[in-house]
Amino acid sequence: MIHVVCFGNLWQGDDGFGIRVFQRLAGLRDWPPCAKVFEAGTAGLAALNYFEACSKVVIVDALKTGASPGCVLRLTRDEIEAHDEAFSLHQLGVNHLLAAMTGAFAGDVPEVVVIGAEAGEIHPFTDRLCPALEAAIDPAVNLIVRECRDWDERCCQDLFFKVGETLEEH
Repeated sequence: MIHVVCFGNLWQGDDGFGIRVFQRLAGLRDWPPCAKVFEAGTAGLAALNYFEACSKVVIVDALKTGASPGCVLRLTRDEIEAHDEAFSLHQLGVNHLLAAMTGAFAGDVPEVVVIGAEAGEIHPFTDRLCPALEAAIDPAVNLIVRECRDWDERCCQDLFFKVGETLEEH
């Protein structure tokens, strides 16, 4: 199972990026059966529940990496843990969540990928994204769908190989 966990605050301008992506993903008809999508809001460490009972997690959020606003990024766990920056607009950033996940799951941590877009300035009390982030929604959705389908196909191939291998052994 793969979980797509979307973070953000719809009423904080560009911080609503993850929620907008969630809304778009929730409306898709052709979604891989092994994937579940969650709206996590600004859950912080309470989001650890979304990381249970899955082999892979795709975190979706507005990011602060220093890239140009609207730039869509795919970061692996190693790329995030190698930096001290939070990469997130929340007080407890993605790297803090990953550190807590390591402790909470005692070594049985799912594979983690972060897909997000570089945020511009945050404007409180508005539900509008800057034009660059609005334009980044579709590319991010396409990247997430591809991530889920590639993982689904890889798991199916692994399962088929294991079943075939087991039959040959007996």
